[in-house]
Amino acid sequence: MNLIFILIAALLLTGVTWWLASVLWRGSKLDSGVEHHAVNAAVLRDQLLELEQDRANGILSSGDHATAQQELQRRVLDEATPAENTGLRRHSSKQAAIALAIVLPVAATLSYLAIGNPAAITTQAAQSAPAMTQADVQAMVDSLAARLASNPDDANGWLMLARSYRYFERYADAAAAFAKATKVIQTDPLALSEYAETLARSSKTGFKGEPTQLLERALSLNPREPFALTLAGAAALERQDYPAAIDYWQQLLGLLPADSDAAQAVANTIERARREQAETAAAKN
Repeated sequence: MNLIFILIAALLLTGVTWWLASVLWRGSKLDSGVEHHAVNAAVLRDQLLELEQDRANGILSSGDHATAQQELQRRVLDEATPAENTGLRRHSSKQAAIALAIVLPVAATLSYLAIGNPAAITTQAAQSAPAMTQADVQAMVDSLAARLASNPDDANGWLMLARSYRYFERYADAAAAFAKATKVIQTDPLALSEYAETLARSSKTGFKGEPTQLLERALSLNPREPFALTLAGAAALERQDYPAAIDYWQQLLGLLPADSDAAQAVANTIERARREQAETAAAKN
């Protein structure tokens, strides 16, 4: 059995075991839903690249490539939708951590000896994959845009493109793509909130007008949507409606575990809004 392979495998196994055990040992941690729920750019980059390489290598026909691209769009959009519970927690278990640290390496070794093929290990170096560049990722987004130009009725595709543009901070392009995805975003509180933020960023008037209307619709569909509550508070603060801003953020705070970093950040924001409210009132007197 190749010594280098054994060393690498041992290091990887040790690293994974340590990480999993440390998660169990540390205890509860918030998986915050307050952050922007954007499409995972790494998934878009890697899987689209793989499809392009398969087509270039003749593994996929043009028809199969188009079908796979559409399926990837659906998967990415599904994965981008956050769970309704924004306060998911992981509970500690020191006993589980100790057991994992012992059992996982032993199980992995026995499994490899039972079903693996040590004789197949050679010293031949694998050819490394070419590094992805920003230009490569941008080319994939442009390819999606070109496909949608010939298939403008693909609302899910437009939503994916809008989220891609939003990730790259191309807010004007993202707003135009969101507008063409109207059919699928009208019942999606998260997409409505993303559209509202995009419009606010791409306009000199901020949240005034349509962005605020989009947030109101999002909250009518789901009053507990964290991103909508966050932006609704920002919109209220922008128009100096301090009671409304504080109310939105207090609702958001109620969705978060009291001892979490996210809850502390929201509480600090509420406190700053109250101070600004008091300062504004004092200035008027």
